[in-house]
Amino acid sequence: MKQTLLLSAALLMASLSGACGQAGEAGGTSNSPPVAELTGTDTTDGEAQATPAESPEAILAAMPRTIVVDNDVLTADVSIDEAVFSFTPELAQDIVADAQARIDAMLEDAKTYQKMDPDYFRPYAMKIDWQVTGAAGPLAGLEGFIYTHTGGAHGNYMTDGRIYNTQTGERMRIGNLFSDKEAAAAALAPKVYELVARAKTDRSGSPDSYEMFLGESKDAMGVSDVLAGNISLVASTEAGKLGGFALHYAPYEIGSYAEGAYHITVPEADFRNLLKPEYQSLFAGDPAEIQRLGE
Repeated sequence: MKQTLLLSAALLMASLSGACGQAGEAGGTSNSPPVAELTGTDTTDGEAQATPAESPEAILAAMPRTIVVDNDVLTADVSIDEAVFSFTPELAQDIVADAQARIDAMLEDAKTYQKMDPDYFRPYAMKIDWQVTGAAGPLAGLEGFIYTHTGGAHGNYMTDGRIYNTQTGERMRIGNLFSDKEAAAAALAPKVYELVARAKTDRSGSPDSYEMFLGESKDAMGVSDVLAGNISLVASTEAGKLGGFALHYAPYEIGSYAEGAYHITVPEADFRNLLKPEYQSLFAGDPAEIQRLGE
């Protein structure tokens, strides 16, 4: 059995709150450097002295960029773009912990299935990739590609879009950026319906189907749903700026599995005046082209 299972979610939380050391599951190994003690006291000469906390750079350096699991019930491969580790440790920890939690859940499910039906069981598979899609000021957009296969006719996949505060590591919703979330959703709904319909029309190869797809888009998503899904920020054609945001729809979400996933990019020109004043200067230019993970 080969297994490279790096820092667990619990360990990462401990690292950020002042614990020390490094651990993995039985049989696992880690190529990451050990996490040094973050806080403590030095009693040299009988006088207690505070030892310096581990720097954010050192904490980030100790986090895994890859996680690999290869055993008789699950093969999993996680790859995290180095850019994810250029912000605060809490942000990177959230991504690593999420990947670890998905692996743990799938591993337990696979073990249960194997025990219940060993003759029919086939090993599960999982692949997770994360990348930064845009950053400016205290905002960053991340996109994750998640593929799973549990022995059925085909695997399933999705893209997970996220927005983070790069200074605190807090996960944000797109609504946090607008002065009035409800008003922004109402203003952007027609644009989103249009973009979805055009994407479906292009993919179908049937130009005459636009009006049909537009009606289907309106039926599938209410105004309150427009800004409620997986959303990431997108880099701009202007350096140091954000060019828009991307709405991520998994297979089955707004179409059949055969249609695949949809990624709908809303340019910043369509919503900049709806943003809170502190965010408006972070957006400019056109959305940059992004190489989608899994494509």
